[in-house]
Amino acid sequence: MDGIPAQVVEVLGRTGMRGEASSVKVRVLDGNDRGRIIRRNVVGPVVIGDQLLLMDSSREAKALDRR
Repeated sequence: MDGIPAQVVEVLGRTGMRGEASSVKVRVLDGNDRGRIIRRNVVGPVVIGDQLLLMDSSREAKALDRR
């Protein structure tokens, strides 16, 4: 399985229609974007330090709307 490894550095909050996903900041560990910190949405339990495999490191999730 190909993917780009990334490590969770901050959990920002819940997102989605029913709060089913978490918005997190991850540090890309390999590839062209190595060292870059991006925001992604993750489904399932996640904590700081978790490692994720990203299919695409160039896409970034929109910021959460805090009202």
